[in-house]
Amino acid sequence: MQLGPGRGAHPEPQAAVDSATAIEHAAASVAAVVRDERLAPGQTVIELDSAHGASWLPRFMGAGLVEVGRDEQADLVVDVHHLMHEEDIDAVVAAHAARLADGGRLVCEFFHLLPLVRDTLVDTIRHGHFVYLSLLAAGPLFERNGLTITRAAMVDVYGGSLRVTAARTTEGPVVDNSVDNIRSEERAAGLDRLDSLAALGARGSRVAMDFRTHLERLARQGRRVAGYGAPSKAAVLLALSRVDRTLLPYTVDLSPVKHGCRVPGAGVPIHSVEHLLADRPDDVVILTWDIADEVVAQLRRMSMDTGWAPQLHVPLPVSRELSFADRVGNT
Repeated sequence: MQLGPGRGAHPEPQAAVDSATAIEHAAASVAAVVRDERLAPGQTVIELDSAHGASWLPRFMGAGLVEVGRDEQADLVVDVHHLMHEEDIDAVVAAHAARLADGGRLVCEFFHLLPLVRDTLVDTIRHGHFVYLSLLAAGPLFERNGLTITRAAMVDVYGGSLRVTAARTTEGPVVDNSVDNIRSEERAAGLDRLDSLAALGARGSRVAMDFRTHLERLARQGRRVAGYGAPSKAAVLLALSRVDRTLLPYTVDLSPVKHGCRVPGAGVPIHSVEHLLADRPDDVVILTWDIADEVVAQLRRMSMDTGWAPQLHVPLPVSRELSFADRVGNT
């Protein structure tokens, strides 16, 4: 799936605070890559910048790998959510291939088209992202740039991502069964058919209208509502739902850089989390739904002994209500 072409749609400087979920994911990912690719101290690594934070590089260096410059060659080249921010993805993959030392491995993580389509994650599709890849599409992309995908893993981060490992085709790498397994799952979900992708738009409209209907119902009941989180995807969900500050008076975010700003398009003000705790609304909409479990735990901890216990609403991937007594995984 491709967005664009666009002009000037490069990732902005990182303004978010790395979530505990992203930090834990980085640690787990590095451990898996080191284990699966049998990396050893002293081998070299290059990491490409990601607009999504939680760099993997410190953990690779903690495992004994040595960072080298992007214009050099390395035993490991790591692209964590960088590829999808570039308009010419063939040029990016070709540059990655050129960075590989003999016997080297390329590891890329990016938003996975399978959960995006299956779970109707419409707010994932936004400016600054030029491509949303399936493994079925990534295979030819890598192959025409001299690389073979040797391993693949679906991971939960950001609502559903795919981590792939690739090596030079000329080196005759062994391909793990995980590659065929995920491709089979993608075919079963219809990702090789246009009609399956076309249906996403209609389902996305229903998700957006359901979200608006929920907020309208709360307004009719006279309940006071606020949001939690100001990720870039919030602007998409609010725009699709035609929600502005009349239905969502404000949202809060941990990042001080965002305080005093507004969600683009919707005009919803962004305040500090302390503002939320002082205001004590009846309902909180978790716009950072991909880390909802972490948000519930954080708000529970920060509001302890205050008597404030709002109803919590998670709009995606399945609209649901939570309380401080809940964990997302148990709902």
